[in-house]
Amino acid sequence: MTHLLNRNGIYYYNRKVPNAYRQYDPRDYVRVSLNTDSKKIAIRLADEKNDQLEAYWHTLHKTGEMHSESKYKALVERAQVLGFAYYYNQFLAERPFHEIIARYQYLEKVNFNEKQVEAVLGAEEKPVIQLKNALRLFWNLSKDKLIDKSERQVKKWKNPRKRAFKNFLLCVGNKPLPELTRSDIVNFRNWWIGRLKSGEYVSNTANKELINVKTIITTVAEHYELGLDDIRLFKKIQIKRDDAGKRPAFTTEYLLETFLKPENLAGLNEQARNALYAFSETGAGISELVSLLPEDIRLDDEIPHIVIVSRKGSTQKTKYRRREIPLVGFALDAFKECPDGFTRYAGRPDSLTTLLNKYLTENKLFPTEEHSVYSLRHSFQDRLLAIKALDREQADLMGHKFERPDYGEGVTLAQKLECLKKIQLRR
Repeated sequence: MTHLLNRNGIYYYNRKVPNAYRQYDPRDYVRVSLNTDSKKIAIRLADEKNDQLEAYWHTLHKTGEMHSESKYKALVERAQVLGFAYYYNQFLAERPFHEIIARYQYLEKVNFNEKQVEAVLGAEEKPVIQLKNALRLFWNLSKDKLIDKSERQVKKWKNPRKRAFKNFLLCVGNKPLPELTRSDIVNFRNWWIGRLKSGEYVSNTANKELINVKTIITTVAEHYELGLDDIRLFKKIQIKRDDAGKRPAFTTEYLLETFLKPENLAGLNEQARNALYAFSETGAGISELVSLLPEDIRLDDEIPHIVIVSRKGSTQKTKYRRREIPLVGFALDAFKECPDGFTRYAGRPDSLTTLLNKYLTENKLFPTEEHSVYSLRHSFQDRLLAIKALDREQADLMGHKFERPDYGEGVTLAQKLECLKKIQLRR
């Protein structure tokens, strides 16, 4: 493919930047005049230009350098002008012998200067990846984690990592990534310890940021073979402090006598009210409930149930969350009223959670400030514990990992139904 473009009789080399290199070369197209009106000559020049450009992109990819950055970029372009693809000396040494000899032969023929030698023989070493660029490179290396996520889920996945890395940069400053030290990581940890003393944050928040920073740095360092001693850098960085506490659960008595009383929830729209009822009897998360499609709601089966599955745009929190949950009590009534699911909030679980928490707070339906709508899941777990449900039954209903070897087909729908009948709220 020659990538030729003819404008007013003059041929241009014209090529769209491949998606694989867009993170390094943000241009949409590379367009260069070949200064000829001869198609035959233009084809030859375009082929040469294409080889040089592909070598340039390959080098950017190998080094992590961005197009049009630093002295390195100038050397790449200078080498191309002289008819060579640029490789810094380590890469050049790995090229075929005849290619290396050709470069020396070229320099022998011309009245070369220092800058030509630098360009042809690769004097400029591999560009060092700056810490400030690590997050951008990390996004590109993490595309596999985002394949099945919706736009909302991608945003939720990226935001805490953006926040953590921004805090890290504020704390340690920008520097070449290979120059990170154990002291930098300790300083960031100490910075968080100072914030914890204010009582405004809990250690779980700090530890999540420490882990996110570690993941970003080690992912980039490993891919670009930077030789970081990540084991030493991040050894024992987590903050051991039991300050997060456990979100309180509702008592069954409070749920029946106050929280779920129809008159107390009359101000909610039909779908929000029924989603709350479904949550209380199934323990399924709000995001799981609003992701249900009509075919996931099996009201006409011998045992009415819902099927929670992972699908594009609604991936579950972990692989263990895929499950079938029988419908009893409030949940069965809720899905009879909303047989197609909670379509008003499809793809918007945060909107529903915010609405419910706001309504329940304003109507003083939370027994303490520590309670939230998510406390219903803790209540569901407590009720399972109260009837001494088997570990496998609890795991299959809650969507938790079953810690022992996973033999057999698991808990049947009928067995789950017997468990839920024992703990159902609405009789």
